[in-house]
Amino acid sequence: MLQCFYAFIKGLQVDFPATTDLSARARHCYNNAYHLTADKLKANPDKGLLGWLDAEFQLFKAIENNRYSTRIQTPFASVEELVEIANTILNRRKSRVGKSLEHHLEEIFNTFGLKHSSQTVTEMNKRPDFLFPGPEAYADPRFDENKLVVLASKTTCKDRWRQILNEADRVRTKHLFTLQQGISSNQLAEMYKSDVCLVVPKPYITSFPEEYRPCILTLNDFVGQVMAKQGMQ
Repeated sequence: MLQCFYAFIKGLQVDFPATTDLSARARHCYNNAYHLTADKLKANPDKGLLGWLDAEFQLFKAIENNRYSTRIQTPFASVEELVEIANTILNRRKSRVGKSLEHHLEEIFNTFGLKHSSQTVTEMNKRPDFLFPGPEAYADPRFDENKLVVLASKTTCKDRWRQILNEADRVRTKHLFTLQQGISSNQLAEMYKSDVCLVVPKPYITSFPEEYRPCILTLNDFVGQVMAKQGMQ
């Protein structure tokens, strides 16, 4: 997989690639290295997603080392210069993480053939990360509301989960995919009281309080529910 990374870095014509290109290359390298086909991904989307995320992080670090290894070995002219470069690196890291998760989730939804849209405008210019089956169905008052699904994508929840509560008025239960592990019982109780259903990678389930594990969906569970609503099962 490293050779695939280095070939990508060698061919880069920009300082850093766009997040879509970075995610796509990470998937390409991972899929080739581990012989991940569409059928294998469908059999275990949770494992595939985590593999892609890890591969992208490795690729990102490889690009960072390639771009900054020489610079950080030479003295900085001032503290201000040091802070400026450090902030550039940190801000790029923060912005990449959230976007990469969205890109990889969308690739999984595409692989399963789910009808969906991303960043669709709903009420009051809100933009849920994913809307199933799409904006036309959501805007049609005759469309069965029980077949509408909203999924927010956040690497961490903390108090940010409240942001999704009014992103789609027609959908009562909001689904939230997160990579955060071990959310407290009190916060989970508040989330489920607010009709927020948590979706996490399957290996993360055991990090949550035992009494809430039956309520939490894996990515595979979520995909199955959407497929059923779209008449694909």
